[in-house]
Amino acid sequence: MHRIITTIYWLLALSYITSTLTTIYSWSFLHKAAPILLLGVIVWKRASLSTRWWIIAGVLSSAAGDMLLALPLKHSFILGLSAFALAHILYSKFLFGWRNLNRLNLLTVSLFSAYLVVMLFLLLPAVGSLQLPVIGYFVVISVMFISALAANTEGYALRLGALSFLVSDSLLAINAFITPLPLQSVLVMSTYYAAQFFIVTGCIQLVKEPKGD
Repeated sequence: MHRIITTIYWLLALSYITSTLTTIYSWSFLHKAAPILLLGVIVWKRASLSTRWWIIAGVLSSAAGDMLLALPLKHSFILGLSAFALAHILYSKFLFGWRNLNRLNLLTVSLFSAYLVVMLFLLLPAVGSLQLPVIGYFVVISVMFISALAANTEGYALRLGALSFLVSDSLLAINAFITPLPLQSVLVMSTYYAAQFFIVTGCIQLVKEPKGD
């Protein structure tokens, strides 16, 4: 059953990514969120009852962010950004229970810090009145990224998912505020769907592994 749901996830994701190259349709916001909602089903079936709620809440908040960004609403960007910020907080809260700061190394933290400085240096002059929301978002995604790196797991799914999220959000921000990117919807959404899948997969793996100190 898990393989069937996973296959459906990637087919739905691919179909939405393909649809972004054509004319926008009225229910595209549901199509966009459908793969993410399906991840909630995977968590419900595979994670233990006592630990799955934080992951499911993060998935649902992400799906809300997808729909808010896709709908023609006033302040849709701020609403969507807030929903994704909440998703990162929820993922981080779950990951905190499996933290092992000894897994962090100086090189990784230094590279991430350099990335953060460069992105803020490029974005802040371009975002105008959105500087505070952008800074706040980068704070929460940084916490999620570091939490994924510090998680006490031998698998690479969490780290791959967190890195993919950084790539997706960076591409989205560059396209929105700095310069248009070719095939931006394909680049942003493919890395985004990969990010969500690997983060959820990594979280489920943690549930099945011994906790770190």
